[in-house]
This record gives sequence, structure tokens and C-alpha cells, in this order.
Amino acid sequence: MKALKFIFSSLLMVMLFACQETRTTTKDDVGTDSPPEAAFTVMFYNVENLFDLEDDPQKADEEFTPLGKKRWDEQRYQTKLMHLSKVISSAGAELPDVIGLCEVENRKVVQDLANTDKLKGKPYEIIHRESPDGRGIDVALLYNPERIKLREAGVIETSLPVGDRPNTRLILHASGKVNKRNVHFFVNHWPSRYGGKEKSEPNRMAVAQNLRNYLDQLIATDADAEIVLMGDFNDYPVDPSITEVLGAKPAGQQGELVNLMHEMHRKGLGSYNYKGEWGALDQFILSATLMDGKGLDVKPESAQFIRHDWMMYVNDEGEAYPSRTYGGPNYYGGYSDHLPILAEFLIYP
Repeated sequence: MKALKFIFSSLLMVMLFACQETRTTTKDDVGTDSPPEAAFTVMFYNVENLFDLEDDPQKADEEFTPLGKKRWDEQRYQTKLMHLSKVISSAGAELPDVIGLCEVENRKVVQDLANTDKLKGKPYEIIHRESPDGRGIDVALLYNPERIKLREAGVIETSLPVGDRPNTRLILHASGKVNKRNVHFFVNHWPSRYGGKEKSEPNRMAVAQNLRNYLDQLIATDADAEIVLMGDFNDYPVDPSITEVLGAKPAGQQGELVNLMHEMHRKGLGSYNYKGEWGALDQFILSATLMDGKGLDVKPESAQFIRHDWMMYVNDEGEAYPSRTYGGPNYYGGYSDHLPILAEFLIYP
């Protein structure tokens, strides 16, 4: 009898211990009701002058025509589309769910890209608006409506204080919902450094301030808004337009906005190589609400520059650069002078 009592007591202790172990590993104890769903991927890519063949009289696009300086013809256009789609499709086992683009001439070229063999497997829809940029280049968004439904929510327009081109690319704002939370994507292509960083800096500061003002209004009406800023900012994560005007902090620091590319840039990694130095001109800057375990959340460690050997050109000194389509008037037949960036997000039920 004593032996039976001992066995019964032992079994009871094992069962109690097992229950305690189960309780200590529930999602409730880490602040989440249930595990997140599969990754939701977002890419941004400066595609380097994706022009069609037509001469638009409202744009300075003459060089990208069959009779222009660059002898831009159907074969080169189709090669460009094929190359860009190869890069985009190389980013993972699945195509990205949201793709921000810059340096696209119009909606047609974005549609042609979406129709390529490598991308047409996803039913991408397009958000695009013609920008007042003198060269005729715009930003646009491709998205997969099977994962998220987006609409154009607005644009941000800035008149530039410096230079002879007062008009620049619009910032495109698209929004949707993920599990009842509002998600906002902003696609950026800030003014270039043409003429030098210091001389051109007021233009980027002006765009940054307009964007900051817009975000302040958005956050004032929806403190839980989940915000993804992506683009070619033509400034680095450490420059004043990013750190002071936008107020973007490195990942791990307290702040309303977090720059996923800050630490990689500090380590000498980037999306663009200028005279042998890599830097993160292309960035993801996110609201802290994308790290709170609700709605849509980023996996910070997933942020990356997409780079493969076949995308690169290596010069005689052994320096690697993104293999570009043109260098001045010379046709190289590459991909783009920028590398794309990618980040993964988790959807919480």
C-alpha cells in the first residue's frame, strides 16, 4: 500500500511540474495572445531610369528614346525589365508583398515590370501618381492584394529652395489595414546631391520637414498608426535630415521612428557605392508601433541589402559596384546603380 501511495504521489508531482512548465511558455506571458503568422515582405528598389520609348513633350526624357543620346530601344527596354524582375525575384522563396519603386517614368513601365515572366505569378496592383519632376521620374508602389489591400491616401509635394529645378518627386502615401490597425507606406525619392552635399542639402531638409509635418498630423489623429517610410533619401542614416528633422533613431534606441539601416551603414554596408565607399542611401524608417507585438511587426534582423555577385561590376582595383544600365551615354546593360532593400514583417492575429 505504501508503494502505491508513493507511486501516486510521484505521478502527481510530475503532472504538477508539467503544468507549471507549460504555463511558463505561453504567449500570454510574453504579452502576445497567439503566435504571428508567416512573414510579410516589403522591398524598395531604385531601378535607375526605367523609361519607356516614347518622347513625352511634357518631360525632359528625350535621351531615353530610340533617337536620343542613349539610343534607348525596345531591346534595351526589354533587357532592363528582365534584369529588374530577376533581381526582385531573387530576394526570397516568395515574391515581395509590397514593392516601393523610384526612377520610374510612368504607370506603364510599372505595369510592364509587373507583367514580366518572373513577377506575373503575383497579382500585383499599382499605386502611382505623376510627379512634377523635370526629368519625368516618379515613385510607385506594387502590392499583392491577396496579402494586403491598399489605397492611395495622398501625396506630399515640396517646392525646393535651392537650384534651378523647383519641382521634385512627390512622396507617395498609401494606406491599408492589418488586423484592424492602420498601416501606412510612404515611398520617397528625395532630391539628389547634384552640385555637392552641402549645396543641395537645403532641398532634402525641406522635403524632410514637409514629411515630418505630415507624419505629426497623422500620428495626432491615430497614435497607433503603423508607418513604413522607404526610399532613396539621398542622405545617409546619420545626416541631419534623417536624424534631426525626421528624428529617426538607430534600432534599439527609444524614439518615435527607428532606422533599420543605421547600424549597417555605420559598419560600411549600403545600397550605393560612391567613389569606393558604400552607404545606405536607401532605407527603411519605421514607427515604433511596428515593434509592439500587435497588427504588423517588423523583424529588425531581417532588414538587408539584396546583393548577388551577378548584380555587381568589379573594377580593375577589385572594387565592387552595382552593375548599372548606363554610365553617362555608355550602355553597360546592367541592372541598376542601386541595390534593393528588403525587410520581413510578422502579422499578429
